[in-house]
Amino acid sequence: MDFRTKRDHQVYGVRATALIIRDNQILLGKHEDGYHTIGGAIEVGETSSQAALREMQEEIGIAGEIVGLAFVVENQFTVDTVHFHNVEFHYLITPTEEAPAEMIEGDKTYLCEWLSLDKLDNFNIKPAFLKKALKRWNGQLTHIVNKDGED
Repeated sequence: MDFRTKRDHQVYGVRATALIIRDNQILLGKHEDGYHTIGGAIEVGETSSQAALREMQEEIGIAGEIVGLAFVVENQFTVDTVHFHNVEFHYLITPTEEAPAEMIEGDKTYLCEWLSLDKLDNFNIKPAFLKKALKRWNGQLTHIVNKDGED
């Protein structure tokens, strides 16, 4: 069971992602609505770092090593009539294997692409805060409050 609560038109969740960065590029999954980080909901009884590594294994089939926690984000947004509030842990992770060209989420397969950190403004990145946050990140844990798609 993952850590999400749904009530009426509101969803609260706790997520973890793997930020895989090399040579000034980040690996993202290319979905119909843009590029997404590799990650998902934290399961009950699991730490956020364990969740980031598990999601990486599930979605792209490789293992990795945690470099550090880069961002803790309170992300609030609305899709259609549903209001979401996610607390997100974004970890820098070094893969211990070569990253694949595809990722799997549920029963769907998506292409993986390495996008230049310098050109993220040219793409629809989710979560959007990463476009600016990765460019100005100083190596220290950063807390971000992001409402309604602000970046």
